[in-house]
Amino acid sequence: MSMSKKIILAATGSLLALTATSALASGPVAVQPVPEVVYTAPVATAHNWAGGYGGLSFSRVTGGINENTTPGGVTPDMEGDNAFGAFAGYNWQSGNLVYGGELNYTHFATPFVGFPGSQQENVIELRARLGYAVNNVLIYGFVGAARSSIEDGGISASQNGVSYGLGAQMAFRNNMFAGLEVGRRDVSGDVPTGTVGTDIDTVTLRVGFQF
Repeated sequence: MSMSKKIILAATGSLLALTATSALASGPVAVQPVPEVVYTAPVATAHNWAGGYGGLSFSRVTGGINENTTPGGVTPDMEGDNAFGAFAGYNWQSGNLVYGGELNYTHFATPFVGFPGSQQENVIELRARLGYAVNNVLIYGFVGAARSSIEDGGISASQNGVSYGLGAQMAFRNNMFAGLEVGRRDVSGDVPTGTVGTDIDTVTLRVGFQF
């Protein structure tokens, strides 16, 4: 073997030995972990109920006299009857909390059982509402002032009192909504011979539009 080849082989061996020693001194090469991909589901947001609204209602009306101080006063029940109505109001919204005011009118003339010519007529209410929105559903309660009238033998008397109840409604496309509500009005008024009070209960289907 020639002298030049011996020199090249010796230099190559020295270089390989140096490289191996350096690799051992630096330790094993760290393997970087693959980052984990975390999927976060989008947070469902509540429907925006803020603003004005209005609509129509269909109710089933029941109830009866709860107080009668007239001579020989009786407390008959009302005959079950259907009623139609309309409502309009305005909502404010803070997160999921929805609150506002509403004017509600329910039209009916419901006789009392066993008393022909005696009947309960109509209700108008000014309500305060407070509710909680979950996705496109609003669950709410209301309390307010109510006014109705009672007629007996040609004598008509106005009755004033309170109204309260619970309801739920669902929003659809094109700003439409529909809901179900249960409510009571506890009203009373004076007639020439005494005081007459009435409980007026309703189960109501409501359909409306947000402006």
